[in-house]
Amino acid sequence: MAMTEVVVDTRDKIKSWLTEEGLFKEEVQGENLYYQIAAEFPVSSGRHLSIIQPRDHEDMIVVFSRIMLADVHQKAFSALPPKEKEQLLWQMRYDLLFQESSFEIEPVGLDMRSIRFTREIYYDGLTKNKLMEAVRENFKCELYIVWKFQEIFGEGPANRVSKPPEPMYG
Repeated sequence: MAMTEVVVDTRDKIKSWLTEEGLFKEEVQGENLYYQIAAEFPVSSGRHLSIIQPRDHEDMIVVFSRIMLADVHQKAFSALPPKEKEQLLWQMRYDLLFQESSFEIEPVGLDMRSIRFTREIYYDGLTKNKLMEAVRENFKCELYIVWKFQEIFGEGPANRVSKPPEPMYG
């Protein structure tokens, strides 16, 4: 299915905004997507995110990011007694609940390896300001996870770099 003119215009506008802010990295091909734009926020931080246009939502983009636990934090978390793991997971769920971004702990259960953050923006509300708010919101959610693990388990390598996320709808 070809991209409609509105989808193409929206993609170009988003790329332009990200370029103006020094955040644009590249456009990536995704099978079930009209497009996926890779960006880095903050500038030159090594923290990657994607702006995705799903094929099944022609009136919405998704700001998507994922934070992977550093090996040292993954091992420390795995070593916690089950009750402590559960308490930490509930605390993080409660703390993230009222953020604008949605989150998904992966995998489900007590064996956390990463957390995905998504924020949908419908076309009727898409402005440069709204896009940048969503990018900052996802980053603040990631930062919360980094700081929570540093608080509990110590500094470690601190998840300084994240890989570009895989397509969300792949």
